Amino acid sequence: MYEKCTLGYLTKRKKAEILWIVFFVVLGVAIFLTGYLWSGVRANIFTVMAVLLVLPAAKHLVALIAMFRKKGVTKERYDKVKTAAGQAVLYTDYVFTSTEKIMHLDFLLVKNGNVLGVIAKSKQDVPYLKQYLTDVVKKTAPSYHVRLFESDEKLISHLQRLTQEEASENSEKTLVDYLHSLAM
Repeated sequence: MYEKCTLGYLTKRKKAEILWIVFFVVLGVAIFLTGYLWSGVRANIFTVMAVLLVLPAAKHLVALIAMFRKKGVTKERYDKVKTAAGQAVLYTDYVFTSTEKIMHLDFLLVKNGNVLGVIAKSKQDVPYLKQYLTDVVKKTAPSYHVRLFESDEKLISHLQRLTQEEASENSEKTLVDYLHSLAM
């Protein structure tokens, strides 16, 4: 299985979603044909079961559509940011949703009372993304600061200037767990 927010997650998740969709379609067709060949009519319980398989297939299709145009980060970019981040919690290929939008960050990093991120190059509403992430962090860990960057270089430069700030270990764990649960 794959762990969300890790290198290569988006690619693996897209492949898994496609496989699930194919599985449910093939299973639905097989159940329908079994019922049709067995009873000779379409109106039977097998048809109902085959139609019900549309629901899980649709769930996986929605997840695939949400991630379809998102691109994962390369190994070189990941290694560069991972080295600069040191012992910080680093999430990559971070796709998350609000009730209104699907948002994507290449990197999300929690360190020294800060939540830092690199905005993905995909087409998205950046002011909304910043506001939403800030609101989520303030509700979970009010003492944390949120800062988003347009490039890896700006993030790395900021990390080098970042001073040690005392952050409660409990609030950091709570925030990290919540951010992980927020990701698709």
